[in-house]
Amino acid sequence: MAQGTASDVATSWSERLAVAPAAQTVGDLYGGRGFTEARRAADHVSGRLAIISAGLGLVDSETKAPAYSLTTARGDADDIRLKTGGGRSEWWAAIQAASPFAAQAPMLGDGLILAAVSSAYLEMVAAEWSAWPASDRARLRLFSKEAPQGAGAILSDAWMPYDDRLDAVRGDLAGTQGDFAQRALRHFATEIAQTGSPYEDAAQVSKALHGLSAREVPVRRRMTDDELKQVIRENWAAANGQSTIMLRRLRDTLGLACEQGRFQGLFHAVKAERVQ
Repeated sequence: MAQGTASDVATSWSERLAVAPAAQTVGDLYGGRGFTEARRAADHVSGRLAIISAGLGLVDSETKAPAYSLTTARGDADDIRLKTGGGRSEWWAAIQAASPFAAQAPMLGDGLILAAVSSAYLEMVAAEWSAWPASDRARLRLFSKEAPQGAGAILSDAWMPYDDRLDAVRGDLAGTQGDFAQRALRHFATEIAQTGSPYEDAAQVSKALHGLSAREVPVRRRMTDDELKQVIRENWAAANGQSTIMLRRLRDTLGLACEQGRFQGLFHAVKAERVQ
């Protein structure tokens, strides 16, 4: 796609979507624990599962759509903002208007709207959702690590105050920061008796976490890519050239910070060096 305004790029992208084969439901395009947790929550309450998609807009999981590769993740080659030069909120407004698959959340049902969002996705949808009528905002229950701020501050009443104590509620609710929002949503859907009042629901969440302690997160030393590659080289034999052992050694034995995706790239770069 050529560069342009968010509206122009969204229109061009949506024209591609409209003619591409749509052999799978959107729900079949996604995997991972976060999506599994959201599906489990929807099944428990017999609700409709919808997906906030940077490439399709808000779309029902049973809608058939083409596979695609588009994101708003910083540093990703498929970050659409490299084409538009704008922000996430601007792109969301454009793709919601142009996508042949997009729906509006309040139109998907008349019950509560339970939304699990990362900080990036909250930034993307906050402006649109803030403009909903008060009656629709009152149906929203928002699950994210941080409360809405800035353009989305009006949504703060809908935010459910989960924090890292969620890991201590039950063993099956423990997880990573990447699936925190969806784990919180599942706990709410399965364990909290929704009252219809966001304030009372938030109080029930606080009650469920009361008296629990968040697990201690080790403070690990950060290094540059070049420094980490040198450490990987020096510990290659000790880890027997195995990535899983190497990552555990970096984190647990050496006390170094290294996100898994970043580690995999560095590990394979060192492995390629050794082959050469």
